[in-house]
Amino acid sequence: MEHVRAMKTVRTWEETQRFGHVGASQTSRANSARVLDYFSDCYSDSKEAVRKAELFLSVYDFIGRNAGFFSRKGLVEQLGEGLFSVDSALLRSVHFAYSSPDRPVDVNLKKTYHLARAFKQFETV
Repeated sequence: MEHVRAMKTVRTWEETQRFGHVGASQTSRANSARVLDYFSDCYSDSKEAVRKAELFLSVYDFIGRNAGFFSRKGLVEQLGEGLFSVDSALLRSVHFAYSSPDRPVDVNLKKTYHLARAFKQFETV
């Protein structure tokens, strides 16, 4: 969750160490550069930083592509300006799916939803 909270600031970075000036652009390319730069600052091992950035971007991409579905299910709230509030159970579910060593090429939308519902049940116990 610390990385998620940091993204509010990371999205405003106009300069990166690795890629130089990205300006105020909020394109996928600029944001990916910012995320990679952020994770490189967090982890001294460059391979680990790249793996963590890739995982983070995969989770965000999956949630973003399926935001409508998750919104209808009450797990994502659209805040405007391309920003979302994502239920922590959904973040856990998608993170689990993408970090699984036997992860399929395509992560199943309905399975991640059902896993998120299961995580939510544990939150209320």
